[in-house]
Amino acid sequence: MPPEWQKHSQTLTAWPSPASIVDEKILRQARAEVSALSNAISRFEPVTMFARPEDVHEASATVSDNVTVRPLAVSELWIRDTGPVFVHGTQNGCSTGLKLNFNYWGAKIPSSGDEAVAANIEIPEASVIDRKDEKDGSAPQGSVIPIIDGGFTSEGGAIEVDGDGTLLATESSIVNENRNPRKTKKELEELFEKYFGIHKVIWLTGVKGYDITDFHIDAFARFIKEGQVLLSRPSERADPLVIQAYKEAKEILRNATDHRGRRLEVFEVEEPHPSDLPGENWDHFDVTVASYANYYLPNGGLIMPRFGVGKLDDDAYELFRQHFPDREVVQVDLNILPKLGGGIHCATQQVPMEGWFGRAVRRGELKF
Repeated sequence: MPPEWQKHSQTLTAWPSPASIVDEKILRQARAEVSALSNAISRFEPVTMFARPEDVHEASATVSDNVTVRPLAVSELWIRDTGPVFVHGTQNGCSTGLKLNFNYWGAKIPSSGDEAVAANIEIPEASVIDRKDEKDGSAPQGSVIPIIDGGFTSEGGAIEVDGDGTLLATESSIVNENRNPRKTKKELEELFEKYFGIHKVIWLTGVKGYDITDFHIDAFARFIKEGQVLLSRPSERADPLVIQAYKEAKEILRNATDHRGRRLEVFEVEEPHPSDLPGENWDHFDVTVASYANYYLPNGGLIMPRFGVGKLDDDAYELFRQHFPDREVVQVDLNILPKLGGGIHCATQQVPMEGWFGRAVRRGELKF
């Protein structure tokens, strides 16, 4: 599984639907933020936005020319979790999508059809993407990336890799009876090795039941690059369970080594308290996820949230500029997505660019 910082062919997003957000005002706000996010990413690489067939026209009117809206029965906007994750084949280098058997974060909400999203997504092989041909919203022509079953139940937001054999995850969101009741940690690690090319897993404890995701890693701890991890530090006023999870994670990471034996360097970014976000009272929502660690890396860029909290926004911006000097850092205003339980990374999914070797195999120019 390539790391997010490697080159992409495109980014996937999903248009929010009333099937998952019933309040009209909140739905409008969520759609505005997803459009702004998609447009920001489209400055760096093509974006494919999936929308329910009846919503394609409305969604298309809100996005730039480098965003293609395609019809698909999507309900949740969190494409990172509902959609496939993408890996490169170890034998032939070709891209493959892995279906992680989305079950609504451990059956916390009723089904709305999104369990079928990963299997129904059609992504053109990177070398045949032609944005002019796709602007009508039709399905891609030619070779498409195959989607296979990953063999366990999880979500893309629960998986963080360095591309060099190490995976970072929370036990609470994967080693959990609400997703994988008959699988041991060892069995899950064997599946990570088989499908992701992982040789070492660094497990953080997390917090079962704290939020709908059971404490996904992508809002908590992220690889900056091989050997370096960014850890989200909660507000001093945060839930004691979150503060304890942070302290435990900090200790684990500072004593951990990656697959290559490198001692991890740990950097921290402070997150705001949910009540400091402007707008409606956050208590009206479920758990608010206001994490700067939930950023996204399009080609040559870094898309991060701006929560409207002043100094913390500015400090996070400068931290990202320091650690990603070769990328343009772009802030996108977020207010409703965090209150809905997610953020920028949750609402995106990268499709890695195949190298020349994988493309040659797919075209039949090389055979095994």
